[in-house]
Amino acid sequence: MAETNPRDSHQTDAERRSSSRPTDGPSLSMTPFHVAGIAFLFVGFALACYQGLQGFGLVPAVSWITWTHIHFVTIGAFTQLLFGTLPQLAARKLERPGPSPSTFGVASVGLNVALVLAWYGRAFSEPLWFDVGLGTIWLLTSWLFAVVLVMVRRSDGGRARDPTIGFYLLSPFVYLIGLAFAFGLYSHGWDAPGGWYGLREAHVHANAWGFLGLAAIGTLYDLFPRLVDVELYSERLKRYSFPLFALGIVPLVVGPVLGMGKTVTAIGLMLYAAGYVLYIYTLARTYRAGTPNGTALSVLVAQLWILGPASFAPFILFGVPLGIPDPWIETGALHFFFLGWALPIALAGSLLVARSLEWSPGIARGDGSDSRVDGLVPPKRLPSAVGPKSVLAWNLAVLVVGIGFFYQDQSWSALLHGSGFAVLLGLWGYYLFKIIEQRWAVRAHASPA
Repeated sequence: MAETNPRDSHQTDAERRSSSRPTDGPSLSMTPFHVAGIAFLFVGFALACYQGLQGFGLVPAVSWITWTHIHFVTIGAFTQLLFGTLPQLAARKLERPGPSPSTFGVASVGLNVALVLAWYGRAFSEPLWFDVGLGTIWLLTSWLFAVVLVMVRRSDGGRARDPTIGFYLLSPFVYLIGLAFAFGLYSHGWDAPGGWYGLREAHVHANAWGFLGLAAIGTLYDLFPRLVDVELYSERLKRYSFPLFALGIVPLVVGPVLGMGKTVTAIGLMLYAAGYVLYIYTLARTYRAGTPNGTALSVLVAQLWILGPASFAPFILFGVPLGIPDPWIETGALHFFFLGWALPIALAGSLLVARSLEWSPGIARGDGSDSRVDGLVPPKRLPSAVGPKSVLAWNLAVLVVGIGFFYQDQSWSALLHGSGFAVLLGLWGYYLFKIIEQRWAVRAHASPA
């Protein structure tokens, strides 16, 4: 299941360059956000296993399992990883000090308590607890946006104009809008022109394509080339893609609320998709020019699934019949995004975090050793849990599960779900094992003899 990494056997030119240059900013440190994010991946895995058993009638049915294990990976794991990493990456790029360890600690406690309260309020129909939890998450997201904004205002103008910083600012800003819509969905009935379904669609667009998508895109523009030991294929295409994303996400969020899917939402979808084409083309050309490895391949292929829901959107927006009920299409497309894109990115990010980040902030080990910290991507011994065959198996399983949702009224859909989820859960569990193994190896290496 694991593959031999070419970096393990010899030192590449990129490694020699990395070992000879100083770090380009403060070193990244492990924060409570990262620990909680990895923990949410374990909890999400346990809930996904329970859902599988529930599907075959082997355990009592629990109504909130499906949306909970999705939210625990996206709003739990992915959000935690971004809260812990995004301010540090912005600080390195802008050459500004990031939040202190104590600030990270307080914010992490607040976010985790808020996530539990919001989950409890929704799962057990307690709107007050839901409002308290969601309101706290909104305030902490405002803190994240303000942290990056203050660093931008105090930094050199040239660095602040980097498109990655634009992604880092736009991501939490859009998240604030998506979180606000959640109040109208689950605890207060908002009378929007697009109705409840319009609010839900806007909420998903803002959280998935806005917060998670934009933050991941900005980060991967910088980190993906280091995964394959090569420079980014085109900085020009990176600059061109950002305004397309920025102009596209606004109508994608506003259109459903206004009930203007055929005009406003459709325009946003085209702009966002155009930016995404430039982005995925840039990453694909970067991968081809670099040193292939399982982690990079998994991350690259996962990018194809973020537009999974978009491939069905024109049919729904313009009422073109596919012979499949719209709710089933939305469920399958959501799982394309969750299982195909969000989960592989969260797992790969957690593997890098486990291998790269140290507990002591502000200490960059420039001794050229295998465990030297210079950002999220180590210059040597890049961690990898999957190889090409595992990546192929994962993505085929995602496709099989999605088809099972589209045709869930057929007798054979249970077979698709069972086989697809068996493959996904097996690889998911193996990834979690590798994450723990990597972290244990780093701790053992750091311990005195």
